[in-house]
Amino acid sequence: MTEPDPTALPPADNPVRRRIAREAGRGVVRGSDARRATFRAARRVARDWVPEDQIPAASEVGEEALRRIDPAASLAHLTGDRFDALAAMVAVLATVKQNPEWHPEGDCLEHSLQVFDLVRQEQPYDEELLTAALVHDVGRAIDRRDSVAATLAAVGDLVTPRTRWLIESLPVARAYSEKILGHRARRRLEAHPDFLDALLLAEADRRGRVKGYDTPSLDDAVAVLRDLDANDDQA
Repeated sequence: MTEPDPTALPPADNPVRRRIAREAGRGVVRGSDARRATFRAARRVARDWVPEDQIPAASEVGEEALRRIDPAASLAHLTGDRFDALAAMVAVLATVKQNPEWHPEGDCLEHSLQVFDLVRQEQPYDEELLTAALVHDVGRAIDRRDSVAATLAAVGDLVTPRTRWLIESLPVARAYSEKILGHRARRRLEAHPDFLDALLLAEADRRGRVKGYDTPSLDDAVAVLRDLDANDDQA
């Protein structure tokens, strides 16, 4: 009787995959993105080619990184609502350090909370826009080469289509504000019903880089979103 193929086991029961995820999670906490950390961890653990089924997903690596930051929060996506799941992703941004020349505010979590607060000052009742502000940089803990795509993949259907559009359009809105966007792209952006909200998000992203800013906590930001969602359900 041959031994069972370990790659056929579910991720939770695959010891190699779990070990790679743990090693990669440590790498994320030290400042690497999930893709690079996973590649390095796979080489260290297996010392050889690793079957695809034994490579942990970015969400698994993020979970391991979060467990090292806040063990209680690491199970939020299993026991809480969609806001807990989003908060767990945003919390990992505390491990993502930034170039102090361009980001004197510090890590990506601090930046995200500043962006959230700046948007809230202008649009305090727009849950979808505020959600985009809070989660727009989640992908930077996963794949810094294409953080927007990584963000959209990570948040999935936890956010609305409008929130997804605002996140996806942030680079275009930045280019528009900097007057470096091509004519056709400018026309497309201007024609969108959420054009002004995209510009607001881009402006908050530009301004949310203040050292010593009195930011709300992540828990407070999530409480705001949850209250807005509850009020919308009752309307």
